Amino acid sequence: MPSLPKMTRLTLAIALGLLGTTSVVNATSTWFAGRSAVANMTDEDRELLTKAMDDILNNESDGSQTEWNNPDTGSRGTLKVAGTHEDFGTTCRLIRMSNTATEITRGGDFRLCRDDEGEWRFAPNPGSS
Repeated sequence: MPSLPKMTRLTLAIALGLLGTTSVVNATSTWFAGRSAVANMTDEDRELLTKAMDDILNNESDGSQTEWNNPDTGSRGTLKVAGTHEDFGTTCRLIRMSNTATEITRGGDFRLCRDDEGEWRFAPNPGSS
């Protein structure tokens, strides 16, 4: 996705990462996607989440936590840097994330690693298949 602006690439990465990256049948993925917090966010919500994610990945130390919220929609979330390590020949960070939109709350731990261009990409968590 080299032609997309940085924030757009991260937004897409967040959406793809939170909509599920396991080998689940399409029907289950579609059901889950419709019930995810990210799928129910407005563009403004996703922009706020993306900005918070970009900031914590690039500027905060392990253990740091940040919150984002959109008073117009009630969507909100928390992000915490749970750890940093080297893998795939680059820096990776484990982010503990919880987001709420339209009264749907979803979260989990997500590992992101820098690609060759310095962009953060979702990567499999250690021990996952």
